[in-house]
Amino acid sequence: MVCLMLFVLGFSQDLTVMSFNIRLNVDSDKENAWPQRKQDVADLLTYYHPDYFGVQEALPEQMKDIKNGLKNYDYIGVGRDDGKEKGEFSAIFFNTDRLDIIKSGTFWLSETPEIPSRGWDAALNRICSYAIFKDKKSGKEFLAMNLHFDHIGNVARVKSSELILKKVKELNPKNLPVTVSGDFNLTEDTEPIKILSRNMKDSFYHSETKHYGPVGTFTGFNINEVPKERIDYIFTKGFKIKSHRHINDRRENLLYPSDHFPVITELSF
Repeated sequence: MVCLMLFVLGFSQDLTVMSFNIRLNVDSDKENAWPQRKQDVADLLTYYHPDYFGVQEALPEQMKDIKNGLKNYDYIGVGRDDGKEKGEFSAIFFNTDRLDIIKSGTFWLSETPEIPSRGWDAALNRICSYAIFKDKKSGKEFLAMNLHFDHIGNVARVKSSELILKKVKELNPKNLPVTVSGDFNLTEDTEPIKILSRNMKDSFYHSETKHYGPVGTFTGFNINEVPKERIDYIFTKGFKIKSHRHINDRRENLLYPSDHFPVITELSF
């Protein structure tokens, strides 16, 4: 009985974390446009039921659709253009039955991170939203960060990686466990990813069980080729990584829910 109780207690402290670029809402996507797949996205999230998940490219109306499509989830985050409701969000949704917010905020990946801004040679404003959560089951706290790197600016992406590491230290004086999730728009052989990999664990490689699913994460909605480029990551520090997967589930019509595969990992304190 004691062994069983210890097993249950250990299991209860596991956290399921996801990163999901949901693809912004544009009419030119036709059968892959958001109105055609938003229910599929909600169904996928309901099925996998992550304790928290970071989204990228989410426009205000998409944020509302996701929140309305899920039970017992709330989010932290702001639009990247005005720090309120304008532009894409890199928000973190969390299961309110499982997690409490201790502190949250957003900073810009730029030379002036505290105000809406475009950094270095980036093409667009880019942000990182974060929260210090308390796990209701274990009582333990951790820092979660979610972001979307620029797709063009090489200097911006190097500087963004450096800024992320700086902010991890600033926001986390207690040295709590950390996750950094997002669409980095870069493959693992690039310097910005190497900067993060030298300081945190890439959950793809450090899982106790072998990665499951395709290696690549960006599909461009192409269902006829297996993606090879991995540009979506979950980095961790202070967690044990139990499993890692790229979810390549399809909708009923055999199309993908997004142009990126969600990344999901199971962590334990």
